[in-house]
Amino acid sequence: MRLHGWTIAASLAGLPFILPHVLEDFAEGIAQRVGLPTSAGAFLLGAYLAVQMWGLVLVGREKRAGWVLTSWTSAIWSVVAVADHGPAIVAGGFRAGAASVIWVVGLVATQGAAAILAWRGWRISRDLSRVR
Repeated sequence: MRLHGWTIAASLAGLPFILPHVLEDFAEGIAQRVGLPTSAGAFLLGAYLAVQMWGLVLVGREKRAGWVLTSWTSAIWSVVAVADHGPAIVAGGFRAGAASVIWVVGLVATQGAAAILAWRGWRISRDLSRVR
């Protein structure tokens, strides 16, 4: 499989971790914590996921913007998850226990991998554009 395929696969592999994790976040009041009603938080989550999926479509079409979108959206998932939940996970007793930890670790691993792969694709596309 080429870099495009691995990037898309890594990003999509995160969905089984992202979905239960964000459902748990909403149940814990994440929207209210940042000053939003639940409906607005859900809309923004949907918009964010749409941008991420749009990036994947563009990666599949070999568009440089796809690498950029995918790199940033995936990196943001990972960084925010580690910053928000890392200390609680390290301290122990995070939310519902092992399942909650697996969702965060899976999210960080898959989106971190997608971010690195997309960053590499972005660099390659940039280098190729300079040669042309």
